[in-house]
Amino acid sequence: MLVVDPHHWLDSSGHLPDQPARLRRQILRVVRFIEYGGPLAVLEGRETLIECKKRPQGKPCPGLMWVVKTTDQAIHGFCMICKCDELMIHNWADTEWAEGPMEPVSMTGKPLH
Repeated sequence: MLVVDPHHWLDSSGHLPDQPARLRRQILRVVRFIEYGGPLAVLEGRETLIECKKRPQGKPCPGLMWVVKTTDQAIHGFCMICKCDELMIHNWADTEWAEGPMEPVSMTGKPLH
């Protein structure tokens, strides 16, 4: 299981790093878990559109990851299909993704409501 504190990877302003590319891909995956899991109540869960990255028996797992907010406010991500891909995210609540995806923005210059 991967245990993550996103602040170890974010820059001093709390933003995503530009480089190295592999690190950026890893933190973007963690950010997606935060967007899905942050708005949940304790012990609520949901399926995400984050693909499992494991390859049991050398074949890609077809599973989509699930997130659950634990009683200690961590976000637990896991694959219900292969049960091999799993992570726990701590110290995420003050990130810009904690409340879920950003609110819609009008692309026409007109107010949305």
